[in-house]
Amino acid sequence: MSATQEDYLAAIFRIEQQHGVIRANLIASEMGVTRPTVTTALKHLSALNLIIYQPYQSIKLTDKGRKQALAIAHRNSILFLFFRDTLKFSAKQASEIACKMEHAIDDEVVVQLGKLVLYFEQSGCVPDNWEELYVPHEKKQYVDILFREEGKKQPKKI
Repeated sequence: MSATQEDYLAAIFRIEQQHGVIRANLIASEMGVTRPTVTTALKHLSALNLIIYQPYQSIKLTDKGRKQALAIAHRNSILFLFFRDTLKFSAKQASEIACKMEHAIDDEVVVQLGKLVLYFEQSGCVPDNWEELYVPHEKKQYVDILFREEGKKQPKKI
């Protein structure tokens, strides 16, 4: 499934959760696209047996579609929480990053990342000011080279 198809499936799932009924005009509004664009996407999702779609009827997720939508929502939630709560991005930034990454990340990675997020949350081992406390140890020169400011001389090679 393409990233765009995953986005449509996720939008359908959210709409179902919020409104109970899924209609093409709600999808168009949620996705910021035209009705004909939604119709094309719905036909593709229907061909993949992820939704039940008939023109001018409400749309329904199939069992396969619901399972896939839940997996997408899970990936998004874990990524969002990691970027917002652990890495301290704003909610808006965390949401944007999570939406981009959810398509590229493997389910096994999500499970492990989810465990890490829960560990950090439950243990309280990540201080709120971790960014201020972090100083790269043995790799400081390497980090300086990677992130040197424009106009500064490059450090001598060792």
